[in-house]
Amino acid sequence: MVDVMREPPAHIKRQLRQEAGFGCCICGYPFYEYHHITEFAQEPHHVPKDMMVLCPNHHHQATVHALQEADQRHWKLNPFNIDRGFSDGQLTVNTDITAIEVGSNIFFGDGFKLVVDDEPLLHLESDAENRLLISVDLYDRNDLLLASILQNEWITGDPLPWDFEFGFRWIKIRRKQRDIALYIDARNQIVKLSGDFWRKGQNFSVDQNSLIFNGVIQNIGFVHIGFAGLMLLADTVKSKFSIVPEPTLGKGKILNWPDEETKIEWGMSQYRSLLEEVQ
Repeated sequence: MVDVMREPPAHIKRQLRQEAGFGCCICGYPFYEYHHITEFAQEPHHVPKDMMVLCPNHHHQATVHALQEADQRHWKLNPFNIDRGFSDGQLTVNTDITAIEVGSNIFFGDGFKLVVDDEPLLHLESDAENRLLISVDLYDRNDLLLASILQNEWITGDPLPWDFEFGFRWIKIRRKQRDIALYIDARNQIVKLSGDFWRKGQNFSVDQNSLIFNGVIQNIGFVHIGFAGLMLLADTVKSKFSIVPEPTLGKGKILNWPDEETKIEWGMSQYRSLLEEVQ
């Protein structure tokens, strides 16, 4: 008998994502896991007809048999997103270059945004179909990893401590105690992001008005600044906080314009010029 690894091969994952419209088959939620309808423990396999894409909550329900196999197969054949015409998923962006508003600041381009000791807490990119791909590690202030998401795949994290809310092109992940860990709104030209990001005693706190960093230095705030090809880096070994270029570019640009529309146009053009220089 050939051993089958628990992790599905990349081409199987891709097929399942496409079949489901890049979201949970039952609710359409854009962060998901890969579920074996025919249980892997009973029959180790990666057979697409016996697998489906589910959000963490519905995956948990299926795993504990709160969802009957007949119901799972119904949703497998009638995915939420496909039935509603969201074949490319519910997180898409309106521009060819990703622009993320982080507390009134705008980060232009794909790549790392918030980094602690070379560990990215937040990485954003868009694929060829303009689907927004989110990679994030959510820690608490005691440095416990609560959830890890890699390109919209829920890698690890018990779903029970979380409330998930979403609509077409927006999502919210809230710790059930009270606070919002991550909010993303992609309904307009500029994607809006807020949340609370912790790692090794370093905290990036983002609301609709500002981005505040506390850690190796205290109370550093950013408002109305454009970052093209740049990321924020906290180094706990050297006790430094820096604005540095994303590794794939090697350089970046900072801008600040009172006119929001001009800032967006200028930021897009500057990021395009940075891409041209490395190609």
